[in-house]
Amino acid sequence: MAAEPDESRLRALLEATVGLTSELSLDALLQRLVEVSAELTGAQYAALGVIDESGQGLERFVTTGMDDETYAAIGDLPRGRGILGVVIRDAHSLRLDDLTVDPRAVGFPPNHPPMRSFLGVPILLRGVSYGNLYFTEKTGGGSFSDEDEEIVKLLAAQAAVAIANARLFESSTRWSRQLETLHEIVRSMVEESDLDHLLDLVCRRLREMIGARLTVIVLPYGDSELRIAAADGEGDAAHGAVGRRFTREGSKSARVIDRQQSVRVDSVIDDPEMDQDESRFLGIRTALVVPLVA
Repeated sequence: MAAEPDESRLRALLEATVGLTSELSLDALLQRLVEVSAELTGAQYAALGVIDESGQGLERFVTTGMDDETYAAIGDLPRGRGILGVVIRDAHSLRLDDLTVDPRAVGFPPNHPPMRSFLGVPILLRGVSYGNLYFTEKTGGGSFSDEDEEIVKLLAAQAAVAIANARLFESSTRWSRQLETLHEIVRSMVEESDLDHLLDLVCRRLREMIGARLTVIVLPYGDSELRIAAADGEGDAAHGAVGRRFTREGSKSARVIDRQQSVRVDSVIDDPEMDQDESRFLGIRTALVVPLVA
C-alpha cells in the first residue's frame, strides 16, 4: 500500500496546483510544472516529455536541473527510447533504483550527467496521455519512495487539466489572430488597387497564419510558363524568387491550377510531380499548394 504524503507536502502540492491552473501559456506551464515537481520529490533532475501525435515518441522535452553548458553539450533531446519509452508505451508509473542496469535502458549520449535512481509518471486525462514526468537522482542519495510517487501522481492529475486548458486557450487565441488576418486580407482586396502590393500582403499574412517558412504566389505567364508574382519567407530564396519563371510542363503548381484541387506534399523529393530544380532553389522539403479559383 502506497504511503500517504505528509501534511507539509500536501500543502506544497495545493499551492503548486493553484499556480499551475492559473497559467495560460503552455510553455510557461510546462516549465513551471517541471520545477515544482522536482521540488516536491527532491529530485536533482526532472523533465517533462510531451507525447507527439503518433503516441510513440516525444515532440517536446522540458527539463530542470542542468546548467546551460551541460544542456548544450548533450545535443539532441531524447525522443522517447529506452526507459523513457517504457513509460510512454505502458502509461504506468515506473520506479527504478538504478536505471543504468535495467535491460530496457539504451544508455546516455556523450556529456550527459550520470543518473541512477529514476521515477516516471504519466500525465493522463480521461485516458488520454499528454506526456510524462521523469525524475532522476534523489537528493541525498537513495531511491524515490512510495510517497514521492504518490505526490507526483496527484500533481500529474492536476497538471493534465491545466495543460488541456492551456492548449484550448492557445488554440482559441490562434484562431482569433487568424480571423483578424483574414479580415485584413478581405478588406485589402476591396481597398487595394495595386496588385503587387495586394499579393505581397496575402503572402505575408498567409505565412504568418500557417507558420510556413516560405509562401509564394504563382501566376500563369503566357501559354507555357508560370511566374512567381510574390513571395515572403526566410533566407535569400524569398528575395530572389519574385519574377522567376519556369515551364508549366513538369510543374506541380500547373497541375494544381488545371485540377483546381489543393495538394499537400509531405516529402517533396519523393513526389514525381514536383519540379526538383525549383524545389532546391526555394529550399523546400514539404509543400501545400492551393489553387486560386474564381
